[in-house]
Amino acid sequence: MPNISSVVKRIFPICLLLPFISIPLSVHAVDSIKVNAYTGYPPYLYQEEGQQTGLYMRIVDLTLKAIDQPYSVQTLPFKRGLYQTGLGDGIMIGILKTDQRMLTMDFSEPFYQERVSVYFNKKQTPLIKGVDKLDGLNIGTMLGWSYGAEFDKAKANNRFLTTVSKLENNFFWLANGKLDAVVHSELSAVYTLNKLGLADKVFLASEPLALVDIRIAVQKGTQKKLLDRINQKLSEPEHIRQINFLVKNYQK
Repeated sequence: MPNISSVVKRIFPICLLLPFISIPLSVHAVDSIKVNAYTGYPPYLYQEEGQQTGLYMRIVDLTLKAIDQPYSVQTLPFKRGLYQTGLGDGIMIGILKTDQRMLTMDFSEPFYQERVSVYFNKKQTPLIKGVDKLDGLNIGTMLGWSYGAEFDKAKANNRFLTTVSKLENNFFWLANGKLDAVVHSELSAVYTLNKLGLADKVFLASEPLALVDIRIAVQKGTQKKLLDRINQKLSEPEHIRQINFLVKNYQK
């Protein structure tokens, strides 16, 4: 029968080590983050059967899962999402970086690039190539949105009028002659016009006025490690290939 003293001597060092063996499990645990997403922007961000979905949601889901980052989704109006993100309540997806937003938020590298163009209710030949051709028009826009630096500057200088409403309303009003133009991203415009049955009444009228980079935003001065992990993943060739595969499917 073993000596009790010798058994205790063998067990005691093991007991001392147990707390340290369990430490890595808690040190490497990653807290869930809240993702602020908006809706009403198909096929990029919208709700289907009560669930948040869309191309941007799919890309963000792919990226966060690839870095083992758990998350939950909070669907908010666009401007409310910006406000909450600036306060540190969640991260915002599907957003442009502007000088004003940089005051309260930091941004990831781009995960997608939108083509922002103008639409008329008659065919335009040749296509417009700049904002200067929009002077004096009444143009449908969406609340709180940026359409690229050149368009936003011309708007601030009152070179044209803007009517703010939902995208569907803007296209209906354009088709009925109540607006002169609508500015919007091309993929979303095609999706919406087909859905509304207006593809033969509203037409692409310009070259892209802007190629805008779409990003993830966090409260300024926070979440640096998260942004670094996201940016590292977005730079990897295999992950880029997977994103391009999602984009091609949505373009179809």
